[in-house]
Amino acid sequence: MEDSLNVSVVRRLYQARGNPDVIRQVLGSGVRWEVVEGFPYGTVYDGLDSVLRDFFGRLFTDFDEFVANGSEFFEAGDHVIAIGSYSGRARRSGRRFTARFAHVWTLREGLIVRLQQCADTVQLARALADESWPVELRFLGTREPR
Repeated sequence: MEDSLNVSVVRRLYQARGNPDVIRQVLGSGVRWEVVEGFPYGTVYDGLDSVLRDFFGRLFTDFDEFVANGSEFFEAGDHVIAIGSYSGRARRSGRRFTARFAHVWTLREGLIVRLQQCADTVQLARALADESWPVELRFLGTREPR
């Protein structure tokens, strides 16, 4: 079965592997990017420039490799739900990770206008943690000891 327009747009974003040119083609200028608390840089990003600079720019600074692979896609009206996994390697620690996710995408006129993310944040926190930190901070993946 051929993908609908909305599912194909979401698949294209995953296949882009962080390529800013493709990201600019599939995200609306006023996109709302909701990253779950506990995920690196977990907050809400408003606007395409903020998503590219403040989310992806920081993400690719801390990870040598970071891939989001959507494996199952479900469509309901202007929403696409993607189930998949993140994988990669943290630059500083060299540790690899795999973490499951669920993304709810909202699209309008062929562009992504909202991401709502749920993810296994512990796996990424462990990959980012510095071994010299106390155990409780390593588990939380806090970027700097307090």
